[in-house]
Amino acid sequence: MRRTILRIVSLAVAAGSVTLAACGSDSNSPAPGAAHVSLQDQCDSVSFNAGIGAGTCTHQGGMTLTQFNAELAATQRVAAWKFDPSELTIQVGQSINAMNDGGEMHTFTEVEQFGGGIVPALNTASGNPVEAPECAQLANSGFVAPGATFNADAATTVGTEYYQCCIHPWMRATVTVTGS
Repeated sequence: MRRTILRIVSLAVAAGSVTLAACGSDSNSPAPGAAHVSLQDQCDSVSFNAGIGAGTCTHQGGMTLTQFNAELAATQRVAAWKFDPSELTIQVGQSINAMNDGGEMHTFTEVEQFGGGIVPALNTASGNPVEAPECAQLANSGFVAPGATFNADAATTVGTEYYQCCIHPWMRATVTVTGS
């Protein structure tokens, strides 16, 4: 069942039939003066594409789909799938460039509080059974393809912001926003 759900999401993303919504913009050009976050994974294209579907992974990483599933089952996360850094500080008016340095599709979605994403099987396996409302409302522009950059909107108030991947919900970043 897990593979079926992942395959459906992967094929829907490739076909552009998933309806999602996010703040910010997709771009291959980072916004000047923005903070930087790297969206990372280590998918092995041979095993991921064979097990989930063609185009799921676009580079030759070091982790097979079997290893991914085993680590997720054992720890409720996969350490190589992460935001780096996972904690950062920015100033009011500053934005964040999220660059997908991995081989799989990701999102960099601001959420009110961390939760699950759009793939029920990954939510269950990661211990995040309740989908974050912001993930349920994503738009096609919320996806960050391998090699692409997502420019999050500039912070407008002092406080704490939370970002997560709505596909791999253990990928998270906490952003502290300070005064200018």
